[in-house]
Amino acid sequence: MCNRTNETGQTLLEVIVAATVGILVVSALTFAVIFSLRNASFAKNQAQATKLAQEGIEKVRSIRDRDEAGKVIYQYNPGLYTSKFSDLWGVSFNCPLNCYFYFNSSGILTGGTASNSETIVSFKRQILIEDQSLELKKITAVVIWSDFAGSHESKLTTILRKL
Repeated sequence: MCNRTNETGQTLLEVIVAATVGILVVSALTFAVIFSLRNASFAKNQAQATKLAQEGIEKVRSIRDRDEAGKVIYQYNPGLYTSKFSDLWGVSFNCPLNCYFYFNSSGILTGGTASNSETIVSFKRQILIEDQSLELKKITAVVIWSDFAGSHESKLTTILRKL
């Protein structure tokens, strides 16, 4: 006869407890990895958006410094357009109605509306120009993108003086 009291092994309850602990550990590690990957993706997109905003401000500064004809398209009155950045000093910007700009496919700073923007991969960039005084314009570059968590924006502002 067999003596069952000396047998060793795992009971069904021990197997269920061990499996549950294993599943919890694997689930926690999976969640941590997914959370880290999402944060890394967000940080990458945020850095790219900030870089695009800086680039936008630098492009506007370059257009202001060179002041070449044909680098700006802005209709300030029906049928009257500017083609140089220096012409913008005489324009009174009434935000939020008429201060929106974007770079068109030719790299020309173009006046538009709040719905106009330059698309760069999965980002949209818009330049806002506002009056600070007769000699100063406030330039704000706004870059918008969307991801798993919704819509985000990166916004940089500088002040340009009349040359």
